[in-house]
Amino acid sequence: MRDFEHVQDVEEWLEPMNWNEFFVKLSPYGVDAEIRADCEISVANGGSQDTVLSVIKSLMRIELTKELGLKRRPITPWVQLVE
Repeated sequence: MRDFEHVQDVEEWLEPMNWNEFFVKLSPYGVDAEIRADCEISVANGGSQDTVLSVIKSLMRIELTKELGLKRRPITPWVQLVE
């Protein structure tokens, strides 16, 4: 399992995953054969695989964020030094 410090870490990790990669890498986080079967049924019923994958990635981001208590990376404003 990976360690995440911020929500953006999860987003950056999930973004490049394809269909098969997603289900393999997320299995330690509870994404099992039943969830995959539900997703494949959605695709078989006419849903786009890309859309289903995008939705399940978003749901997992939300779930991991809650489960791990992650916050967004702080935004540090640029500081301008004035002479």
